[in-house]
Amino acid sequence: MKKEFLSIILMFIYFIGAGQAMIKGKVIDKDTKSPIENVNVYISNSSIGTRTDANGMFSVRTPAAGKFELVLSSLGYATKMVPLTLEEKLDNLTIDLSSKANDLPEVVLRTYIKDGWKLWGKFFLEQFIGSYPINADCKILNPNVIHFQFKRKDSVLKAFAEETILVENKKLGYLLHYDLIEFSHDFLNNRTFYQGYPFFENLKNSDSKKVINKREEIYKGSLMHFMRSVFTNQIKENNFEVRRMVKILDRNGAKIIIDGNANLENTDQVRYEMASDYLVGDSIAYGISDNTVGMYFKNYLLVAYKNKQAPYFYTSRYRSNFNLPYISSELTLLLHQPIMVYPNGSFAESNNLLLSGYLGWAEKLGYMLPFDYKPITK
Repeated sequence: MKKEFLSIILMFIYFIGAGQAMIKGKVIDKDTKSPIENVNVYISNSSIGTRTDANGMFSVRTPAAGKFELVLSSLGYATKMVPLTLEEKLDNLTIDLSSKANDLPEVVLRTYIKDGWKLWGKFFLEQFIGSYPINADCKILNPNVIHFQFKRKDSVLKAFAEETILVENKKLGYLLHYDLIEFSHDFLNNRTFYQGYPFFENLKNSDSKKVINKREEIYKGSLMHFMRSVFTNQIKENNFEVRRMVKILDRNGAKIIIDGNANLENTDQVRYEMASDYLVGDSIAYGISDNTVGMYFKNYLLVAYKNKQAPYFYTSRYRSNFNLPYISSELTLLLHQPIMVYPNGSFAESNNLLLSGYLGWAEKLGYMLPFDYKPITK
């Protein structure tokens, strides 16, 4: 059986609304209580950020209405995420950072692969940034901060970064600062999982027409586009076709309905059964508040976007199970629980959502946009 391209990407949500707030505070050393200068302070998965001054002070504006995640990152200190809401007092925060020296026992226990980047760098780039042509104009500027472990027993590759990973993406006009929390690839199930805190800094070419058009091209049919369509109940209006689907495993004469948690063998034969009716947004989502929609479905969703054809570099490597003239993907909820979707397309419990098909291939850092991105057209 041909293995599917699977991907779980956990990128923490940061804001869910259209209001504005000024966040002010001071960053100090947890042990000495002295201010820390030049700390990166940013809202996760956005282009909104700043640095602390000589007195450890910072001020950053966010178009937030609800909850978001403030991230603090500095060389020599452990990255810290502070969950905040606009209901809290945000103009006099004091946030302490712990020295990485306090984490020394944990780091010492790790045995990294010698010449790990030479052995695993190319594979890591494909799983983290994406395969060609996603990675064509992307470059990790500091690969020396990335280290690897490989567990033969479980056939799992893990990656660690001792500093913020810097990814230059000239095609989309961003310098991506990525504080990696976890990266693993399960070779037995061909499944990649990574989580972290991304911050988008515009490059000098970010205002060029070529970059603006490329961002628009990447946005259309993306997971962000789909989730925003779910929130506004405009799936069909935004040219998505969504159908319910089940996967059936025929094993020893028995027919078993499987989900994304199934461990398949190479000899297993899986077939697909799709509903003929297309779904609308409110058939898989329900309102919770003005800024939150719950999304839930059983088994799988087949999500197709009619305005984009799959590129040759995808179709030549991954054969589609569906005879569709445009990009198609499969979504399933691993934890069998709803996910919370917000107006900007971000969603909570993102480790619950498994992507396969086109989105499993495309939703990598090389095609990532910040959640404060606004398309030219709806």
